[in-house]
Amino acid sequence: YTETGSITMNIDFERIDETRINLYAQVVDTGIGIKEEDMKKLFSRFERIEESRNKNIEGTGLGMSIVRQLLRLMGTELEVESIYGEGSDFHFKIEQQVTKWEPIGNFTEMYQASIAGNEKYRVSFIAPDAQILVVDDTPMNLTVVKGLLKDTLINVDTAESGYETLEKAKEYNYDIIFLDQRMPKMDGTETLHRLWELEGNRNLGKPVIVLTANAVSGSREYFLKEGFTDYLSKPIDSSRLEEMVQTYLPQEKVITETDGRYAQYVSMGNKDGGADVSSDGNAAPSGSASDADNKTSPLKGITSIDYDTAIANCGSEDLLMSVLKDFLEVIPVKSADIAQYFELGDYENYTILVHALKSSSRLIGAMQLSEDAAYLEACGDRAKEGDGAAASEIAERTPGLLKLYRSYYDKLTPLVLGADDTDARPLIDEEQLAEAFGAVREFVEAFDFDSADDVMTMLSDYRMPDEQAEKFLQIKKYLSAVDRERLLTIL
Repeated sequence: YTETGSITMNIDFERIDETRINLYAQVVDTGIGIKEEDMKKLFSRFERIEESRNKNIEGTGLGMSIVRQLLRLMGTELEVESIYGEGSDFHFKIEQQVTKWEPIGNFTEMYQASIAGNEKYRVSFIAPDAQILVVDDTPMNLTVVKGLLKDTLINVDTAESGYETLEKAKEYNYDIIFLDQRMPKMDGTETLHRLWELEGNRNLGKPVIVLTANAVSGSREYFLKEGFTDYLSKPIDSSRLEEMVQTYLPQEKVITETDGRYAQYVSMGNKDGGADVSSDGNAAPSGSASDADNKTSPLKGITSIDYDTAIANCGSEDLLMSVLKDFLEVIPVKSADIAQYFELGDYENYTILVHALKSSSRLIGAMQLSEDAAYLEACGDRAKEGDGAAASEIAERTPGLLKLYRSYYDKLTPLVLGADDTDARPLIDEEQLAEAFGAVREFVEAFDFDSADDVMTMLSDYRMPDEQAEKFLQIKKYLSAVDRERLLTIL
């Protein structure tokens, strides 16, 4: 909150006995300090002290409340001392078990060695004969997974709903299925159970790994009990994803650097736009730390995006730009859907959508939007149980969420969809479009979703008139979800 000054973090300990210590943690700052009368506000949720004085500082005011709750769960308290105009001292102590008394060594040197190791990262294996299915109702999440696995040469198929998953399970053989938990109509757990009972399922017994943004204590145990093979939290960490894929793929399909076929396959992949090959024959990642350093990204100037977080989540500048295109494309439809469910008081579908927004916005580094969506997701879960206070919070905060969400379209479109991205497709005639939509309606009425999808695929070769663009996106979305009722309403 000040332009000059310092923040000091101190860690120390006091020995209790041969196996225990009291660990001390302290953060001291030379900031503005806290008035005695404001101390009682310090742990109030969504209240920021002297907000008018610090209106240029972003934040929700949740930090201190969360810290206090976490420390109480661990049997201790956060203590605060402050002199107004001079600074503050936050500290706590907590009992800890000691595994070894030997010092870990020079932490700075270890950290620098770790960073150097990351810069030398090479994909650890390839699997050109492997086939996996990734299921997520948010297209940008699918884009990220495909981008993160690009250098492994794995064949990645995708689906955007539980219904589509069931159809693909009857048609194709997969080595692994990654299945998002929170999807509309049919969530991941229900989809898994239906897969087990599905007649003609060609993937019985195959590993099914759940994807979830709610990485809370006990989640892994819950999903394993439900029958999932394993658990992967979102945003997806590229090294964790790679490790999990290598673990569950049939080992005969995994080709490591020690295999003579490795360099040959990687070289072939490079010709097709896949992994690059370094002078030592190793595959270089599609986006390394130096990619972003060698050019100044226009996204670094957007204050509402944490660029470093976005790069960490997406792995490279190129993949981030691709993900942002997906993010922008659905803002008109997704924001309209959130508004619709909010107006209807449909907290079930409202919560599913803000949950997806929490995940997708965090993926691109839109942290304030992600935090707001996370709060409203929690409110939605309570509102579904009849909590009137939570419903009031939704009513109060949803308009602000939608305003912030839609603002990203105006901020990012000129940067992400620049002159080089001019849509060269021909503009479809209004009469032809009306005729095509009429055909889609007839097919949907007859439950012939495959033919309706064929028509929409044909329409994708054309540019939509501005006034019909949102309708086109909504039809594609509900057709993917096999939502006949909404399709007939739109059409």
